[in-house]
Amino acid sequence: MSIARNLLSASQRGDWTLLESVDRQLAELLTRRTEWGQWSQQEMTALATVQRAHEQARERCVTETQAMRTRLGQMRDQKAGWLAYAVNGEVAEERA
Repeated sequence: MSIARNLLSASQRGDWTLLESVDRQLAELLTRRTEWGQWSQQEMTALATVQRAHEQARERCVTETQAMRTRLGQMRDQKAGWLAYAVNGEVAEERA
């Protein structure tokens, strides 16, 4: 259950480094767990909780990726204006 909490917490805070680490831990745990055989009902319930948390974290990643694409596109579209502003700022500094 701590993995589920960590997935949600990291994704809600935008702590992508921690989210990657927790995701890796989850993958390792699931890989080891499948070697043990049959899952108990309690384990199945915990797995369902982790799956929901993982899906929510994944959705948050998708949302943030789309937002970043939008911001980068805006930056690209405004590049000429920023360059002009930078050049004018340098000229003004040289005159002072």
